[in-house]
Amino acid sequence: MQIKKILNRDEIKEIEKIIEKNYGCKLNLKNLFLTGDEKIWIAGENVSTEFFSSVRNCYRIGIYFGKLKRNYKIKLSMEGATIVGKKAKRNVAIVDDKEAREFAEGNCIHKFECIDCEKNNFVIVKRNDDTIGVGILREGYIENLIPKARRMR
Repeated sequence: MQIKKILNRDEIKEIEKIIEKNYGCKLNLKNLFLTGDEKIWIAGENVSTEFFSSVRNCYRIGIYFGKLKRNYKIKLSMEGATIVGKKAKRNVAIVDDKEAREFAEGNCIHKFECIDCEKNNFVIVKRNDDTIGVGILREGYIENLIPKARRMR
């Protein structure tokens, strides 16, 4: 995947505002870049912007954080959900052990406790302090968004 754009401080602040609006937490993000399909990646703090210009393959320099959607929302990856989930106060669903297992296996879940959740929005699914993944809150259930390759068997 090729790097399309290295985000400047103003663009990073805009992404931080989207995260704060959707998940109720403030993050201090650095070294973000976009790929051609609007995927957001995070590089380590010690990576300089000169390094970005010489490297074309983003898999070598960062982790996938999430995908920017049209409606000012971010579909977080598993790693992005873990980063944001530590401080999130909104759009968080708490599940018990049985439902956590169901969700990790790729199934939709019906028993959960919502913390300031918005219908038809992305939610971070947690068990105690552990982040399991991301889903979409629908009418009475959470639709699973864990990629098939990352599901538990």
